[in-house]
Amino acid sequence: MDYINVIKMTKFLAFTIDNDWIKQLSEAIVNPVISLLLTCIVFLGFVYQLYSKHINAAGILSSIALLLLFFGFLVQGDVNLHSVLLFSIGVILVVIELFVVGAVIGLIGMTLITISIITLGDNLLLMLGNVIVALIFTIIEWVILVKIFNRKIPFLDKVILKDSTSSEAGYISQDNRSHLVGKKAQTVTDLRPAGIIFCENERIDAVSDGNFILRNKTVEILEVEGSRVVVRETN
Repeated sequence: MDYINVIKMTKFLAFTIDNDWIKQLSEAIVNPVISLLLTCIVFLGFVYQLYSKHINAAGILSSIALLLLFFGFLVQGDVNLHSVLLFSIGVILVVIELFVVGAVIGLIGMTLITISIITLGDNLLLMLGNVIVALIFTIIEWVILVKIFNRKIPFLDKVILKDSTSSEAGYISQDNRSHLVGKKAQTVTDLRPAGIIFCENERIDAVSDGNFILRNKTVEILEVEGSRVVVRETN
């Protein structure tokens, strides 16, 4: 019987020690300095991950810091239902962002997570201050990544057309009439200032260089920009 009691007492002490360790850890996490540090890690790590092609240590560290932050306040009993709901929805949206092209969903998700962090605990001003400080450091990080290292968000490369469509890049419009510059044409209608001219057996929409031009007048083609043809009356 004494042996059984010893075993029970040992388990009880082990359970108590474990609970004390968890409680001490949570108290350390909710400490203003540590909570500020974790909040900064969350924001800085997320932005660095955003500008990285693959999941890296910064992204993993950011996720761990976020979980620790919620863990600390949860053990202390300072996590309300609103924070949990905002955090859950935000995480779901961020995960969806990984599979759906477009930054809007991810931005909404991060906004909800940010609000959930602000509403943690019973000191709203403290958590709001933590987020503001973290955002200041995040802006500095963003400037360094973009302005100094010329980093770009990788997934945007898939949705932004980077190929130049200028004539210098070899792009030629289907209705390109640049070869008509300098040629003479005949006005079919009055140009007031827009109208129709006839050049090389083709009716072409044109616009005068500012002056009113009557029909059946000879004009010179001055400029061609895409489908816009500018003409001037000749004597």
